[in-house]
Amino acid sequence: MPDSDIPILVIDDAKFSSAIIAKVLRAGGFNNVRFTNNPLEALRSVEKRPAQIIIADWLMPAMDGLELTVKVKKLDEANHHHTYVMLMTARDDFDALQKAFDVGVDDFLNKAHIRTQLLPRIVAAAKITERHNELMKSNRHLLRKVKELQTTDLVDPVTGLGNLKFTMERLEATLTESETRGGAACLLLVGLNNLEVIKNQYDSSSIDELLSGISAKIRQLVRPLDVVTHPETNVFAVTTLQDNLENCTSQSFRRIFDSLYMHSFRTSQGYIPVVVGVSITAADASTGHPRAKELLEFAYQGLSRSFDTGIITVRPFDPALRLETEHG
Repeated sequence: MPDSDIPILVIDDAKFSSAIIAKVLRAGGFNNVRFTNNPLEALRSVEKRPAQIIIADWLMPAMDGLELTVKVKKLDEANHHHTYVMLMTARDDFDALQKAFDVGVDDFLNKAHIRTQLLPRIVAAAKITERHNELMKSNRHLLRKVKELQTTDLVDPVTGLGNLKFTMERLEATLTESETRGGAACLLLVGLNNLEVIKNQYDSSSIDELLSGISAKIRQLVRPLDVVTHPETNVFAVTTLQDNLENCTSQSFRRIFDSLYMHSFRTSQGYIPVVVGVSITAADASTGHPRAKELLEFAYQGLSRSFDTGIITVRPFDPALRLETEHG
C-alpha cells in the first residue's frame, strides 16, 4: 500500500489533465496532494512546505518545467531534501530528454498515457524519494558525528581537559606568541609517579575519580589564562606565557607541588594518596624557540629527574642537553 500522506504537488495549467491526475491519485490512495496552475506559486508553496514528488507540465507560460526543476533542486540543496520531479510532456526526442535529466528531472510522463502510467510511476517515485531522503538524513547524522568527533578528538573524556593533541596545539601557539611578541613560553608537567601502583589496588571508576580530582585541583592553583591539559594518563600539563624566564621558576609553581605532593584525593573507594613529580621548562629568544614536540620531550626528561629526586626540576630549554640525552 502506498503512503497516503506523502506530499505531492501538481503544477498544470490544463484543467482536463489536472482532473485526470487528481482522479488517478485519489484512486491510488494518495490524499496529500496540492494543485496549482502557477509555477511561481508552486515555488512559494514548496518553500513553506516541501513536497516529496512534483508533477509538472514541461511547457507552462510563466516558467517551463526545466527552469522550475532547477529552482526546486536549489531549494533541495539548501534544505538537505530530495524532491522527485516528474515532467509531463508529449516530447520524445532524446536530446531534449537528456537536457532535462542534466538539470535534475527524475522522470517523464507522456500526457497520452496519464491514466495507465501515472499510478505505477508515482508508487515507484514514492519509494525512491523516501529512500533518498532517509539516506540524506543518515548522511547528515554521520556528518554531525564526524564533526563531534573532530571536536572531542581534542578532549580527554575523563577530566574534560585537552588531550595530547590539544596540548601540542596550545604549546605551539604559545611558542609562536613568545617568538613574535616576546616573553617566555613556559611548560609545567605534573606527573603521577605511583599511578601504576594505584591501578593495581583500585578499579577504573576510582582511577577516573582520582584523575578528575587532580585536574580540578590544578585548575584551582593556576592563573585564569594558564591552560591545563591532560596529555597522558599519568601526566598533567600547564602551558603559560610569562614575561621572562625568571618567572618560570620553582617558586612560581611551588604551590602546585606542595598542594599535590603526598596529597590524598577522595574517591568512592576511599582516599587515594598520590606521589607527584614536577618539571618546569621554558623557552624564549635567548634559548631559541623549539617546536612544541621538542619542548615537550625536554620537559619529560625533567619530569623523569623529578621522579628520581623527589624535587621540582627546573631547566630552560637547551638544545645541547637535549642532544646529549638523545645520543646517550
